[in-house]
Amino acid sequence: MFNKKDLLSGVKASWLPLLDNPKLDKIIKTLNTYKTSKTLILPTENKIFEAFKYFELKDTKVCWLGLDPYIGCDQAMGLSFSVPTKCKIPPSLKNIFEELNLDDKSHGNLTKWVKNNQFLMLNASLTVFEGKSNSHKNIWKDYTDKLMKDISEKTNKIIFLLLGNEAQSKIKFIDEKKHYIINGVHPSPLSAYRGFFDSGIFDILDKEYIKLFKKEINWEL
Repeated sequence: MFNKKDLLSGVKASWLPLLDNPKLDKIIKTLNTYKTSKTLILPTENKIFEAFKYFELKDTKVCWLGLDPYIGCDQAMGLSFSVPTKCKIPPSLKNIFEELNLDDKSHGNLTKWVKNNQFLMLNASLTVFEGKSNSHKNIWKDYTDKLMKDISEKTNKIIFLLLGNEAQSKIKFIDEKKHYIINGVHPSPLSAYRGFFDSGIFDILDKEYIKLFKKEINWEL
């Protein structure tokens, strides 16, 4: 059964006041009712809040928001768009690599991006049923709405990279006077050719990152 202690184990201290709230208690109860069924919930319990284990709230530089975790049991690792090193690179991530024109496309583990650049690789929904995309949207919506609002209020000069309609629905919770917002088409095969490819979205991100933080993004995998 899911429990709060295990879910939040390893999370950096400054994130806990934002993550540990009554909305999470409600989500845990809901997930535990689902866990009695045969449908697998992804990612594993110890990875649901993985994005918050690498740096403190005040050190966040980019909040990269996607839709929900990958639906394959070996794929979801708690970081949006990222998969474990030995896992086949999913189509959405392949499209990201193509738009970035990366030399190294040997694996899809984006942990170095998180560590080197303080990327908060977050999804609008933090869990999903195996094989069923966006199946936990309604479970997490209020929670991540509040989380985006709290991040906006308690930090300054974060770049919010919002990919897809679901991510962009969070704009109303972000103070555009304090932060920089980049909107983009989701890189999935269903939408990548409708405005993601050749959008220059990562050039925009690179330039704004240098402007705000006086250093370049390290795209090394």
